[in-house]
Amino acid sequence: MAGHPDLEPLVHTSVNEAVYRRLRDHLMRGDYAAGEVLGIQELADAFGTSAMPVREALRRLAAQRALEPMKSRSMRVPVISRARLEDIRRARVLIEGTVTAWAIEHITAEALETLRGLAAQIGQSLADPTSVRDGLENNQLFHFTIYRAAQSPSMMATIESLWLQSGPYLRATRELMHSDERPTAEFHAAIVQAIAQRDADKARLAMERDICWAFDKLTAHRAMLAG
Repeated sequence: MAGHPDLEPLVHTSVNEAVYRRLRDHLMRGDYAAGEVLGIQELADAFGTSAMPVREALRRLAAQRALEPMKSRSMRVPVISRARLEDIRRARVLIEGTVTAWAIEHITAEALETLRGLAAQIGQSLADPTSVRDGLENNQLFHFTIYRAAQSPSMMATIESLWLQSGPYLRATRELMHSDERPTAEFHAAIVQAIAQRDADKARLAMERDICWAFDKLTAHRAMLAG
């Protein structure tokens, strides 16, 4: 199994939830590759916990379709397939575009300023090949700042599940982040501008374009996707 990124030991306050959230965040950012096996004891050793909270976290993540069980009781990040890629893409465009439009009614001046700062940092990371990880973390913060503003716990749960399933695809597009095909910084700037203008339709369309970039590029570059 590949080395685990930034898996420092956890304190004992709400260990089960802490393990789940840490693994969830790593999966959302694409820190684990498609097909990678996550062993219970290896993760427990990395976190400095017993196997029980790791086993519970993996079970929860499997229920969210972020992982799939194996006969060895370990879990595996699902492999990339063309059908799965297209299904997740369609769902994310529909749901996240809609929630972005909803956020227009509730976004605060403070949240808007946060979005401007994150958009600027994401733009800077695109020009620096050493900051892909920071860019992905800021991208996650950017999106979820918007989605939380929509004030829809039901939709947030669905979005979290979709992001968990998207992790392997985001990882697969990292190689494009600093190529001639990297996304333009204007994607995030356009979303912020539309939200600032309180233009729900424009914000939804800008979000849809941002989501589609990674999926469309991956489809174009992965001619050998399974099934």
